[in-house]
Amino acid sequence: MWGLVAGIVGYFPLAWYTHRRLDSFGVPPGTGRKLVVFAIATALSTALGDGVSFLTTSPAQRTREAAVHQQTLKLLAGTLACSRNPDAPSCQKEAASAHSLMAQVLGEEETPPPRH
Repeated sequence: MWGLVAGIVGYFPLAWYTHRRLDSFGVPPGTGRKLVVFAIATALSTALGDGVSFLTTSPAQRTREAAVHQQTLKLLAGTLACSRNPDAPSCQKEAASAHSLMAQVLGEEETPPPRH
């Protein structure tokens, strides 16, 4: 949460500083310069937000987030296989896993997956 706040608040000073720095380099105003300012300020504010999130998150929480990330990647690979053959029996298992993972991410109690 604090990383999001730091990234949003930090974007504006970073954009202003980048704009002034490009002025000092003599870059002419225009759409290209605006895109460069946007890209640099976005990258720096994202890095700032990630750094603040890293500092304010406990190691146990980072471990849980890494485990959820691994489960998500595994689930995406299974979903890709199910997009080619949706009637396969393993796809029902993938749908149940997806529902379970979504409940875990959202912090909801376990409910049975919806039947289609």
